[in-house]
Amino acid sequence: MRYPIALAALALWLLAAPVSALAQSSEEIRALRTAIDALRESQQRLERDVAAIKNLLRAMPAAAPAPAPDDEPKDLVLSMEGDHTKGDTGAKLVLVDFTDYQ
Repeated sequence: MRYPIALAALALWLLAAPVSALAQSSEEIRALRTAIDALRESQQRLERDVAAIKNLLRAMPAAAPAPAPDDEPKDLVLSMEGDHTKGDTGAKLVLVDFTDYQ
């Protein structure tokens, strides 16, 4: 009967011991509060900066829409002098194949 009681007492002691070991002094608590206050102040400054940026963006005039692409075909002249070609060099349509066999 003494064995379960001793085991229970040991378990309670093990559970309670870390709590007292982790207790922080009032100096540490003050330092943590100071750090938390500094973080809060920094966060508030960031929130004010973001609000100012949003206001600036809202005040900007809307950008003009991009011009529509020109779908009209254009004449393109490409010089093939000195390159390997096959077929009529004066053809109206030339297919150019750029390849790299490496």
